[in-house]
Amino acid sequence: MNTIKATAIVFASAAILSACGTGASDNKQTTDTATAAPANLMAAADSNDTCASDIPVDSANKMIGSYIQSLGGNPSNENLYSLIADANCLRNYLNAHPEVTNVKLMFAHTLDYINTGHQGQNAGYKSGALTLVIAGYDAAGNYVLINGNRVMDRVAPCPIDCPQTGTAASNTLPAN
Repeated sequence: MNTIKATAIVFASAAILSACGTGASDNKQTTDTATAAPANLMAAADSNDTCASDIPVDSANKMIGSYIQSLGGNPSNENLYSLIADANCLRNYLNAHPEVTNVKLMFAHTLDYINTGHQGQNAGYKSGALTLVIAGYDAAGNYVLINGNRVMDRVAPCPIDCPQTGTAASNTLPAN
């Protein structure tokens, strides 16, 4: 597994785990995802925690730092450091589809990159050219699509759309 995949998996996992955080039952469903009764994700996470694949912050920072170092400094902020998913979108999707047992994160080119003549061309680690298509699947291994034909793809590339304040403005996690 190359470092961009490992880094994206770490960040995507953190986003997914944060979707299981407090306030999950307070979210409103949108009409395009309201096909099943919402599940209380906190109760599920507390009663049968299968998210035990967490790692210590210092290990995560070592992995992230190694990836960033491999980019050679990224002086013009062209290379992708992370992808940021909206936790409310993930939470709404998972609440509306309790049959989802796993979430598949698929690397893809952005439509902007493709539509500017780059279909099938290697984007390297270029921020704004890469995204994640996010689709859940059930215990039988079948995709659970929004309205039967839609998936999530809105992740924000960093650098470009990075947090400007708070601990998330850093490329690594707080070590305390």
